[in-house]
Amino acid sequence: MLKLFRSILSADRKRRRFAVSLALRLLWVIRDIEKDEMYRFSDMLDDSDAHTVSRREYNAMEEAYSDCECALGFLDSAIEDLEFAY
Repeated sequence: MLKLFRSILSADRKRRRFAVSLALRLLWVIRDIEKDEMYRFSDMLDDSDAHTVSRREYNAMEEAYSDCECALGFLDSAIEDLEFAY
């Protein structure tokens, strides 16, 4: 399968641009989803009260927020690199 994609994409620069364009669109969608998740966890952390949420649940939300933030950094970097390359 890799050989097939390689032969298709090596044939024409226009096809490579199309493939990169699709990859960029997919990365933008994933970035938007991660942003939404990060905002959701941020709101949950802001709204959580020390009496209503256990410390373990709060730590889990904090960790999920941190994971989203980390993923956004990598996604933004990948998007910038692809936009620069093509």
